[in-house]
Amino acid sequence: MALDLVEQFRCDARVTCVVCTDDAGVANEARALGAEVWWTGESGEKSNGLAETQNGAAGMQDGTVEPDSFGNPRVDAGRGQRFDWLRTLQEVVRAFAADPDESVVVAGGCGAPFLTREGVREMAERQRDGVWQNNRMSPDIVWVKPASAVLQVRECLTDNHFGFALEEQAGLPVQFFPGEMGLFYDVDTPFDALLAAKHPAAGERLRAAAGKLPQGVALEEMLAVLARTDYPDIALLGRVHPLEAEAFGQALGLRMRVFSEERGMKALGREEKGLVRSLTAALVETIGVEAFFSELAGMASGVLWDTRVLFAHLKLQLSEQERFAADLGLVEEVHDPFLRSFTEAAVRAPIPVLTGGQALVSGALRLLREATKR
Repeated sequence: MALDLVEQFRCDARVTCVVCTDDAGVANEARALGAEVWWTGESGEKSNGLAETQNGAAGMQDGTVEPDSFGNPRVDAGRGQRFDWLRTLQEVVRAFAADPDESVVVAGGCGAPFLTREGVREMAERQRDGVWQNNRMSPDIVWVKPASAVLQVRECLTDNHFGFALEEQAGLPVQFFPGEMGLFYDVDTPFDALLAAKHPAAGERLRAAAGKLPQGVALEEMLAVLARTDYPDIALLGRVHPLEAEAFGQALGLRMRVFSEERGMKALGREEKGLVRSLTAALVETIGVEAFFSELAGMASGVLWDTRVLFAHLKLQLSEQERFAADLGLVEEVHDPFLRSFTEAAVRAPIPVLTGGQALVSGALRLLREATKR
């Protein structure tokens, strides 16, 4: 999926595409597509001539270190150090930015699966200083100008907080990309990929990867409900995006039952600090998962549930593998007692229930309305 994104960026000759990865296969394929590679693997790792760092510590013949375009000595890419998101980003900007005033686009490898070539061109042609991102609370792709602003950020652990960090620490105003640029969706989980493959703009690699996923979810049943014309009720639970929810309901003629909680829980540090509180989760605790789904089935014809709020409220220590298995309805691969009973109840529910992360109740709402056939 990351390589689909590389192909889109490489369509514009003005764009230097740099892939940061510790995956040798991705690195070699990215280079074959014309991208630069910044290796973040362990010290000493190599793959078919791929050096530990592609652009670290450029030495001059006289023994001095060549300065970067910001007038600073070029730095090594942190060989042997634990991966640090901000440090890596700043090293890449120092190494590849030809001009401190040019723009930088930061995207997760699966952060913009529907980015169009027109969208790439628009980003390349933006002239005003500032920050543009695809959403406020959890951006997946961020455009910033000037590049020097990236170096003014002193603290930022993940891309989720990058927009806030640029605003607070570099003093740049934050604005938001228009929806038509194809930046409304992020693939964070296997289930996100399964959904994304239903969109007409999905890339070839994305479709191929999704087609290989084992799964037992009621996705086709959900699409059938959304295609109905009798105003079916759809329940949205979790960190629901208000604008996407409204557009989703209006476009498909749905009656919406929305309970939105804890938007920004990651970016604001609430999950990390154990501060997440959920009324939905409290009700599940009180009456149990079976009774909860029974009540929900009497009110809605389908459910889209961002379960990460539920998990954070319950302070569940779940592995990534278990969360992903639960999203895909693979009950036998879930071992946590609560999550297993929850997954069983969701799979057995008399209505289609789709569970996942924040994307399911934000960008996926647009994806589903564009993928629904009537």
